[in-house]
Amino acid sequence: GTSTSPVQQLSNPQLLAASVSVYFSYGAGMVMNDLVDVDTDSMHGTKSSRAIASGRISKLAGWTYCGVLSIVSLVLGWNVGSQYGMWTLSNLGIMLGYALFGLQKVLLVKNVLCGWLAISPLIGAALLATSGGIVGLDSVTTTSKLMRLAAVGFPMHLSREILKDIEDVGIDRGNKSTLPLVVGERIAHRIAYGIVGCVSSVMVLTPLYWGMFGSKYHIYPLGVAVGLSMCIRASLLPLSEGQRLLKKSIYVLLAGMIGGLLAQ
Repeated sequence: GTSTSPVQQLSNPQLLAASVSVYFSYGAGMVMNDLVDVDTDSMHGTKSSRAIASGRISKLAGWTYCGVLSIVSLVLGWNVGSQYGMWTLSNLGIMLGYALFGLQKVLLVKNVLCGWLAISPLIGAALLATSGGIVGLDSVTTTSKLMRLAAVGFPMHLSREILKDIEDVGIDRGNKSTLPLVVGERIAHRIAYGIVGCVSSVMVLTPLYWGMFGSKYHIYPLGVAVGLSMCIRASLLPLSEGQRLLKKSIYVLLAGMIGGLLAQ
């Protein structure tokens, strides 16, 4: 069959519409999260400087902005196709339900939602591939690779959210049910890095990822070596510094996987 260059792929109107749609819905979700957390964020040492928590932007303006982002995301999503449009609508519906019904106070709901938001671009790309929206690529292989990227990204982001909950335990007490408040900070810390350890073991000790993301330039092994070193370092640092370094390590690991794919 005919191959399609990356430049041609990027000029594909359907691919561009899907990319903008998913990032607009991601943005809407993040703003909704700031809106529902405005009371606790306003008491936080660093989060209190955020636009909504500090009062620089009103709640009404924030919700208006969410509405605009959501409408544009839906229009672009439906332009891609009905399946993609329904996925966009369901994503926005989940985020709106989270915001309106106080689900951020329910144990692990916020952690799972933030993890889902982080990998939603990968899920969207997988849906686009299965519908034939990425021309010139094998849809089954492409979808499998994207889902394995998501399988790393989701638990790693979940782990980071648990660490952030440990950092916020004083503010959350009496307002939310978080894992550190339920099982204790020490056990929550062990669970968070236990998740990181499990993901790292799968990436290093099984052939699933080495075979799929390997390339002649050894980008994936380099990403794993650097990313896991950062994870180990993060576990030894004070909580606030550690969770920030863990976030960077997630991006290094995903960059190694993506780089390996591009170099094949």
